[in-house]
Amino acid sequence: MITFDKLKLVADISAVRTYDETQFEIIEKNEEVKAMKYYQETPFQLKLKLDFECGEAVIEFSGKILGKDYPKLISQETIRQCFENINALGICTFNVEALMDAEVVKCDVTKDIPVADIPGVTNYIRSHICSFQRFQCRKMRNGNIVIDKNVVSSKTKKRMTIYDKGKEMQRSPNRPFVEEHGLEDAFSGICRFELNLNSKEQIRNSLHIGDTKLMTVLSADANPILDFLDEVVKPREEMVQMNDKKSYMTMLVLKDCDYDLEKVETKMRGFYPSRGTSISKVMEPYRKMMEQMGDECGKTLWEDVKQALA
Repeated sequence: MITFDKLKLVADISAVRTYDETQFEIIEKNEEVKAMKYYQETPFQLKLKLDFECGEAVIEFSGKILGKDYPKLISQETIRQCFENINALGICTFNVEALMDAEVVKCDVTKDIPVADIPGVTNYIRSHICSFQRFQCRKMRNGNIVIDKNVVSSKTKKRMTIYDKGKEMQRSPNRPFVEEHGLEDAFSGICRFELNLNSKEQIRNSLHIGDTKLMTVLSADANPILDFLDEVVKPREEMVQMNDKKSYMTMLVLKDCDYDLEKVETKMRGFYPSRGTSISKVMEPYRKMMEQMGDECGKTLWEDVKQALA
């Protein structure tokens, strides 16, 4: 089942039943109300625009609108709950049935999976980008990684963010929400994959659907997150080879030293007391072997992640 952490919808203005004008920013022209806007960032993001001139209601909201059910994210199963919770705020009430026929113009496809070593996953992805001409991968200060597809047109540009959701929910801006809804351990060890689709063309292409009606989007059986990662990440094919005496002896030394390069270097310095010996050259085969082994471990971790995303 496809899930989302954010949706932006456009519905006919007739879907609006009531609204509290005092909570909106009024946009007037020639003393006539053309539109009204509402925006809040916490405890969840909610943007409303009632455009009387165009006859549209624009609604953008994040998955936190679900409260204690936030871990379920926005889906075919929770969408009515999202609308009911918006109505319960008393800012603007909608005909829920009419909203089910709305158009999706932006969305964040989101998948949460348990991962024992989230830094290991992000490091593996960063070191296995298939083409830095096609994709840009940045590590942010907070540890998140952001992958952008390098294209000129904003309609086809895609962005994925991968991060430790448990750490993100521990940040001070999120603490009141977590405590209010009893979500202290809900995201512990959870790695979030979030793909931003910012146009109807992106949504249709990524979800393999013919239109962007809400129910069409929510019932899509595509896996755009895995599709994007398959396009971005290219694992190395070579594995650790021990088909000669030298590589075999290298592996034995590593094993004897608990795969700790510092211990290996200490041992090697004992074998090569001469000042004319380059310890860096002596250590080179051990470093290379460790890099290969790390790549194998990362590849195994990556296969586990892909299986969880499938």
